[in-house]
Amino acid sequence: MTQSRESNPEKSRELISEEGMKDLLTKQLEIVGSGGAFVWAIFFLCVTPNILNGFHVSSYTLLGHLPDDQWCGISDLQDANWTLAQKREIAGKGLETGGCTVWDWNYGHLAKMSYEAALNYTSHLSEIAQPAEVSCKAKGRHEFANPESTFVSDWDLTCDRSIQRTSAQVSISLGKFCGSFSFGILADKFGRKTSFTLGAAFFIVGSFFCTFSPWYSLFLAGRFALGAASSGLFYPAFTMIVENICLKHRSWMSIAFSASYPVGMIILAIVGYIIQPWRHLQLALTIPSLLLILNCYLMNESPRWLITNQRYDRVYKILFRQPSHYQVQPAVASSAAVVTDKKLLEPEVGFSLGAKLRNGPLKSIIELYANPSVRKMIFASYFMFCVTSLSYYVTALNAANLSVSRYLYIIGTGLVDIPSYLVPVIMLRFTGRRLTTMFLFLWTGVSLLLVLSVPAGSTTWIVAFAMLGRFGISATYSVVTLYTAELYPTQIRNSALGTCSTFAHVGSISAPYVVDCLGALGWYIPTTICGCCVLVAGLLTLTLPETSTGKLSDKVENTPAPASSPAEQPEKH
Repeated sequence: MTQSRESNPEKSRELISEEGMKDLLTKQLEIVGSGGAFVWAIFFLCVTPNILNGFHVSSYTLLGHLPDDQWCGISDLQDANWTLAQKREIAGKGLETGGCTVWDWNYGHLAKMSYEAALNYTSHLSEIAQPAEVSCKAKGRHEFANPESTFVSDWDLTCDRSIQRTSAQVSISLGKFCGSFSFGILADKFGRKTSFTLGAAFFIVGSFFCTFSPWYSLFLAGRFALGAASSGLFYPAFTMIVENICLKHRSWMSIAFSASYPVGMIILAIVGYIIQPWRHLQLALTIPSLLLILNCYLMNESPRWLITNQRYDRVYKILFRQPSHYQVQPAVASSAAVVTDKKLLEPEVGFSLGAKLRNGPLKSIIELYANPSVRKMIFASYFMFCVTSLSYYVTALNAANLSVSRYLYIIGTGLVDIPSYLVPVIMLRFTGRRLTTMFLFLWTGVSLLLVLSVPAGSTTWIVAFAMLGRFGISATYSVVTLYTAELYPTQIRNSALGTCSTFAHVGSISAPYVVDCLGALGWYIPTTICGCCVLVAGLLTLTLPETSTGKLSDKVENTPAPASSPAEQPEKH
């Protein structure tokens, strides 16, 4: 008899109902999620990848900066016994094109003269008839000061090709756009750790592409992979914190998670100041990404996601650190559900492709829009994310136009961002999610609109108000992400965060055009547009429910109705 039990351990397991198992695991998750090694392991494994996001995504400022100086190197003058300044004087005297164009002289003839004779000769010809202005490429090639410090020199991304330099940053945003949507669905369907692991693989491969690519197209592919991977790392990691950490630690840990991004920016500036060549700097940023392999190995799947997807044995082993000795008893079917028709016993076949998609990969997306309460909240969230991202990147790009060291600028931006993440920690304790979000939106909007009251020449005050706006929008970013994660049930939480992130990247992609195109019409237009949009987002926040009760819903049916729809909320008896 003993031998039989040992050979059939399943028979010795204690029976428990499915609801009983859920209650047991949920209570244990509340216990281990309130503190201890479980909490700190999740926190550090989730925070470290966001530091990598900070200095990889922001590295464009150092890797692709415009050269400090550039000129046209005339091929026929390379062997002339002239100084560089003399060659530049003959080729571009009086031109303000930064070496993009030169005068159409016969440089082969001029190279046989002394510099003084060539200068007198060209001056005499200019008095008779002004020579034509031609592209530098017709006479030579572009040359740069410190060419090894930027990828612009490697692929000649200047003058008529300067727009292609911008594509290096756009490719990051497009990657984040696609990654936030796809990785969010993957995380809901296949688990947080699966999505995180795939994102880590993209991150490592993309980093090596950027470091060793001999072609600009491959470099852009690497940047796209980095953008997609940043979403694949960020949202599953953030969701792990929100889902499995108790309310006591959830607020400050989510803010600390967001604050790790500017920490990465500060590290980037320090490393970039020490390592000047752009490929060496890219390699220095790539090597730490190999630590993601260790993160993937040590990270467990989200217990709450496992509970929702009925993976009880696996979550039991994570929470209790031992194999489960329970066997979930299947629910007994009611007598009314007894099958009497033989056709019903046969497997269902002939499902249409549309039905398979609705019940498969697109199920969580459909649930975002099928429920009226969820639908109202998700559209408000889309606008809030888009405006927040737009304002964040507009303030960053406007500040970059100041004549300051790019290293000091990145450090300064990081130093401004860090306290902006700490302020909401205090506010969330006393005012809740909704009022904190609304206040920060209003603060940002007023700060950006105050730029209109400053004369155009008062650069110090303009930058001060713009940085106050950046301080506010950085604080808003962290709170909006936490607030959104708590608004939606576990079934669709990652899909909601992922699609919201997609709209956020619509804002980040639009920001350069707002700054460059509309800013050319008026220096105050970008901040004014952002200020107005942010104020509207603050008012929209009032239509959302408060989520600071600490009770996260798991099912779509349990989603609270928006604050603007009290009639849809259940009556309290």
